Amino acid sequence: MSTISTYNEKELLSKIAAGDEQAFTAIFNHYYPQLFTYVNRIVQSRPETESILQDIFMKIWQSREALQYVDRFGSYLWVMTRHHALNAMRNLARRSVLLDEYTRQAPVADDTREWQLSLIDQAVAHLPEQYRQVWTMNRINKMKQAEIAEAMGIALPTVKKYMQQAVALITRYVKDRSSLGFAISIVLSLFFEKK
Repeated sequence: MSTISTYNEKELLSKIAAGDEQAFTAIFNHYYPQLFTYVNRIVQSRPETESILQDIFMKIWQSREALQYVDRFGSYLWVMTRHHALNAMRNLARRSVLLDEYTRQAPVADDTREWQLSLIDQAVAHLPEQYRQVWTMNRINKMKQAEIAEAMGIALPTVKKYMQQAVALITRYVKDRSSLGFAISIVLSLFFEKK
């Protein structure tokens, strides 16, 4: 990655370490396009690429105090991005294998699929209001978590927490009303569909 020529990157990192959001935005805007191209080549999924980069920059912001000790930020960021992208590929591959295996063993009939979706709709209806709102904005309206955070006026980690809780509650609801194998099939088909 190239170094930032229009400003002193080390100075920006010190400012970020002190909590300067404008400095963070400058670093983000400089590196994001390059990282996006790199990660998207690896995972070949725009939503997955955006999610990976969101996680990377969130981790950088959350551990910003340590940035003042980073000498070569570009290299640091490149290694971190490569690590996250490869982990994402491994996770996607595992999910794909699980879904393929389950689909091969137990194909879902159309009427069963409708029942599954109805059960999921019931589970979503039973979610607490904010969990349901975040779930709907993400899964139905296809909004990114950062967009949801901005629209609802809450922090991005809160959106992630609400999504995790929504998934857990939906899974529990479905599991309590069907066999374990059937609950697994619903969760796999709902959350790990191939892109």
